[in-house]
Amino acid sequence: MSFRYTQRGFGLIEQIIVLVVLAVVATIAVPSFRHLLNGHELRLAQTDYIAALQHARNLAVNEQVRVIFCPSRNALTCNGSSSWNDGWLIGRADPQNKGQLVGPPLYVGGRYRSSLIISGSTAKKYIWFDPDGSAAGTNLSLLFCVRGEPQRVLKVVIAPKGRVRGDVVDANDTTPCATSE
Repeated sequence: MSFRYTQRGFGLIEQIIVLVVLAVVATIAVPSFRHLLNGHELRLAQTDYIAALQHARNLAVNEQVRVIFCPSRNALTCNGSSSWNDGWLIGRADPQNKGQLVGPPLYVGGRYRSSLIISGSTAKKYIWFDPDGSAAGTNLSLLFCVRGEPQRVLKVVIAPKGRVRGDVVDANDTTPCATSE
């Protein structure tokens, strides 16, 4: 009795066809994946800012001091800008020098990819939380959008009573994101 052994496997042509199909699928999937990542980072930034603002408010109430939440470029001082792209600081507010900290910052965060645009809706360059938890004189909204995608906008609203919440946007809110290219 003799056995016949035949080789089985893929030939070169079959392997090339599989690679071509994989390349086509990858070129279709990459833009969708980038869109998915941008959306995730947008929601992550909004959530991070909400948590940081709530923490700043809680810090003011618990320690019975005025606490400032402000944008910063160098992670040491408030920069006095309406752009929040470079990060934020939380610290004790300086009553003599509005918009600055007393001492070093207590918390630093909020650095994201350059594709995100985070801007304030008003000329207010910082947020103060008083010992009672209010954000006196503040009715600020922070807008979060992806550069080149002005239709994707998220918002964080800080009410004068100190309440911090995420919100939906209306047609007027997308303007800063549409013009920031």
